[in-house]
Amino acid sequence: MLKPLIIIAAFSLPLSAAAQSNDAKAQKERENAELRVESEMVQLNSIVEAMSMNLGQLHYLRTLCFGNNDQKWRESASQMMNVEAPNDGARRKNLIQAFNKGYFLEKDRHQSCSQSVSLDVAALAENGRKLAGMLGDPYRED
Repeated sequence: MLKPLIIIAAFSLPLSAAAQSNDAKAQKERENAELRVESEMVQLNSIVEAMSMNLGQLHYLRTLCFGNNDQKWRESASQMMNVEAPNDGARRKNLIQAFNKGYFLEKDRHQSCSQSVSLDVAALAENGRKLAGMLGDPYRED
């Protein structure tokens, strides 16, 4: 009776090590995506531009995976621009350029919907959550 249990335990050890290795690899890939997204955002002049770029990135990835008819993030960007730059053509132009920069950044990075796209979407969603919190700060100087 003890021998079958030892054999089962011996076979399950490599499986649990492989699962831990896969979890560590997935965690590292998520962290790398988050660091890349953050480093791209610090190059922008304002929180609003960073959010616009973030929305452009999400827009490309969403249309890549769900088709060109899905305009969720483009519509969100348009609504944000209506609030942040309703009568300021120069600022609106900068926001559109940031959106397009994000779109083409992801277009250069991804040509098909894959696991790496879902990692980038998760990192961008987290970054967008942080940016939204900063945009909602009544004391922001942007």
